[in-house]
Parts: sequence; C-alpha cells; structure tokens
Amino acid sequence: MSTHVSRDTTTGLVFENKVSGINKNGINITKHSLYRYMESKGLNWEDYISRRILPDEAYLDYDADELRVYEKKFQQTQGSADEKPQTCGFKILQFNKLAKALGVSKATYTYILSDWFKQPIYRDMLDYIKSVEGCDYYFAE
Repeated sequence: MSTHVSRDTTTGLVFENKVSGINKNGINITKHSLYRYMESKGLNWEDYISRRILPDEAYLDYDADELRVYEKKFQQTQGSADEKPQTCGFKILQFNKLAKALGVSKATYTYILSDWFKQPIYRDMLDYIKSVEGCDYYFAE
C-alpha cells in the first residue's frame, strides 16, 4: 500500500505567479537565489540555520536595512495550506538569522493570501500573524 498522496498544485502555482510582493526594492533573492547570493558573499547558510527555507519571493534591501520575504498561499478547499501560515513565528526567526548574516538588521515576513482565508474560521490565525513581530499578511487583489 502506497502512502504517497497525489495533489494538484496547478491552481496554487498560477496564484503564485500572478501575485507579487508589495515592495520589490532591493536585490531579488527569491527561492534558491537566496542561498546562491549568500554563497557569492562567502557565507555558508548552514552556519546560521539547519535547514533551507525557500521564500516564494524575497528582496534584500540594504538601503532600508531589511530582508523582505513574501509567502503566497492559495486555498480553495480545506487542506494543509490552511495551517502553514501558523508557522510565521518560526519562519521570521529563521529569516532574521539570515538577514543578520547578510548585514541587514531585520527581516519581515508577509503572507499574500487568497480570499479563502477571509473566512471567519481563520480569524484567530490572522490575529496571530499580526501579533508576531515582523509578520504580516494581506489579501491578493
């Protein structure tokens, strides 16, 4: 018996390609580019975090002294993406470590959410995101 569950992420990928971060100033270090950029600066990411995290979209802005990370979440039925935004506390901790290694003082971690997350059952999750320093969200237009 196989434990592999097939899932169709096509709609989510369309959403990710369609929406983008609010502030794109700085060096685009999206996905694996973050780690290639660190390597180009002589930095080994494993000296700062134990496992790679791949930002959907990210910009390193030395003028603003920050690393801005955008995580895109599309959902149209209940599923695992429902719970992923609850991890923002851990993610901002990890991205702050990388930000400091890259010579900026802080990271911000912003979710770009589909309208699915406007439902009342997500109120506590959205309140939690806002309560974590450096974390925020907005809904895609």
